[in-house]
Amino acid sequence: MYKKDISGNTFNTLKFLKIFFMIFGLTFFIIGICVLIQPKLKAKRCTESVTAEVVENIKVRSHYNNNHSTNSVTYRPVFEFEYDGQHYNIQSNTSSNPPAFEVGENVDLKINPDDPTDFYAPSDSTFTLVGLIFVGIGLIFTIVGLLIKVV
Repeated sequence: MYKKDISGNTFNTLKFLKIFFMIFGLTFFIIGICVLIQPKLKAKRCTESVTAEVVENIKVRSHYNNNHSTNSVTYRPVFEFEYDGQHYNIQSNTSSNPPAFEVGENVDLKINPDDPTDFYAPSDSTFTLVGLIFVGIGLIFTIVGLLIKVV
């Protein structure tokens, strides 16, 4: 139906859109899967359990300029604990708004016994949420790309 267009513009546009949606979708899908795998890789390394206290939520400011200035604030927890006679004060790699943990809260952490600064909080679902969002967006764009192919 679209191939009969004499100029070929409609056919080329659909072909471009199909390729764009498929590449964009697959890229997001793959990134999402990688993000979802991160906690599982950490779990293999971080086998020791410790109880840490949240001593601070560091304010992280981000500034975006997409035709208008946007500022966002998230909070990154700082955990304090003792392991093997050593005192540790470590900052999380993830941040959220509202804060994932309250100052003074005790949190179970899993740490790497060879490097106690390598850790994760099993109760922090940030990686799972971000991974699922990326996988979902990837699937939607890939499906749209496939539907364009069918049309």
